[in-house]
Amino acid sequence: MRYTVLLLALLVMFGGCNDDSSAESNSQNQSTTTDAQLYMLGKNAAGFTFYKNSTDTLVKNGGSGHPDSHLRTRYNAIAAQHLDANGKVKAGTVFADSSLIVKELINNGVLTTYVFLFKKKGDANADANGWVWAETSPTGTPTYPVTNKGAGCIGCHSAGIDYTRMNDTHP
Repeated sequence: MRYTVLLLALLVMFGGCNDDSSAESNSQNQSTTTDAQLYMLGKNAAGFTFYKNSTDTLVKNGGSGHPDSHLRTRYNAIAAQHLDANGKVKAGTVFADSSLIVKELINNGVLTTYVFLFKKKGDANADANGWVWAETSPTGTPTYPVTNKGAGCIGCHSAGIDYTRMNDTHP
């Protein structure tokens, strides 16, 4: 009993110390998703489920901030667990960590852009809701880098289900 009290006292005493090495250790353990990693994870559609279970392209919604005329959206296996039998996002969904959603933007039948939404709470490039946002060219060149943390996206996407807009823009 006396050793337990002593151990607790030592933990309290040293627990309050501001040791820079522990802060440094925490920052080193924090993951940092890059544009290149998202491109590698999302460029291949194998293992993904398409919105509404269809590979057909959809005409862009008039309110979209994306410039292209058509799009196709797909979900990795983790994100697809939050789709209903019709391939639409279930109401009230909060996507699990490691959910990856890839939107392919298409103009005149040609893929122009990949848009990535990757759930990774605690990631150095995640927004306050745990999403890492990015866009790349079809070859992987960043056009909207992860370091922006969705600053130009969140305003419109906040109206959707856990920051996804497919259900309301393409019902």
